[in-house]
Amino acid sequence: MPRTAAPTLVRQAVAGVQSRRFVATAAAPQDASASTSTLPPPSSKQRAKDEAYQHMLDKVQQRRAQRYTADVFSTLGSTQNRDTTYQPHHNLHRPPSPVELTTSHLVAAGAHLGHSPASTHRASLPHVYGTRTGVSYIDLRQTLPALRRAAQVVKGVVERDGKVVFVGSLKGAERAVWENAARLGENGYGVTKWLSGTISNAKEVFGWSEIPQPEATPGDRKGPRAMTPMSFKPDLLVLLSPTLDRHALREATGNEIPTIGITDTDLDPRVVTYAIPANDDSPRAVELIAGVLGMAGKDGLRVKRER
Repeated sequence: MPRTAAPTLVRQAVAGVQSRRFVATAAAPQDASASTSTLPPPSSKQRAKDEAYQHMLDKVQQRRAQRYTADVFSTLGSTQNRDTTYQPHHNLHRPPSPVELTTSHLVAAGAHLGHSPASTHRASLPHVYGTRTGVSYIDLRQTLPALRRAAQVVKGVVERDGKVVFVGSLKGAERAVWENAARLGENGYGVTKWLSGTISNAKEVFGWSEIPQPEATPGDRKGPRAMTPMSFKPDLLVLLSPTLDRHALREATGNEIPTIGITDTDLDPRVVTYAIPANDDSPRAVELIAGVLGMAGKDGLRVKRER
C-alpha cells in the first residue's frame, strides 16, 4: 500500500462521520417541530431510558472506532493491533507471562499511581519517579525487573515442590487470588481473609478439621487449595495487599517464611523479602501482577511434572 493511502483512509473516515452528523443535525429541527405539535413531552422515566440507551450506543461506537483504528494502522506497519491492545479482562484469564510483560501493561493497569507525598514512606523514595498534582508516581522501570525476579522465585519454589500461598484481602481482587492459586495445582493455596494464628497457632485454628479431604474437587475452596493443618507452613507467601494483611506478614516474618509483596509508596519495602513497587489499591493492577506470578508458577509446575 502506498504511503498516501493512510491519510486518504483517515480523511474518508472523518468525512463519513461528519456527513452523518450533518444529516442528523439537518433533520433534527424538522423532526422536533413535528413532534412538538403532535406528541406530549417525554416523562422523566422515558428520559432516563433514552439517556441510558444513548450512553450504550456511545460505548458501542467507541469500541468500533478503536477496532477500526487498530485494523487500519496495523496494515501500515503499526505494532499495536487488535490482539496486542491492552484489555483489562484478560488480566484474570489470560495474563501475560513475565517475558511478555511490558511497562505499557503496568501503565494501563494503573500500577504507577502511588499515594500523596505526605503519606509516602521514606524508605520507598528510591522507587518514586516524581510527584504531580499531589500524587507520587512509581518508577515502573524498577517495577518491571522486580516483578520478573519475583516471578522467577515463584517458579523456582513450585519446581522444587514447594507450597505457595496467595493472600489478598482487597475488595474486588478475590477472583485473582483463587484463579492464580488454581494455576499452581497442588502447590497453590489461596486466602482472602487471614485468620490470626494460621501459621503460628495452626493446631488451634484448624482444630475443627484435623485431616484434609483429598477427595474434594479442585474447584472447591474447602478442598486441596484451601488452607489446612497439613499446609500451615508454606514455603512462600505472596501478599497482594500487605497493608491489609499485616497479621499474615508478621506471622511469616516470625516463622522465617519468605514473602513477596506489592509495596505501595505508603509502605516500607523492607518488610517483605521480595518487594514489587506498585499500586496495591487498584484491583486491576493487583490482578495483573498476580496473573504474572501465577503464570510463572504454572510454568514451574509444568517443569516439575516433566521430571
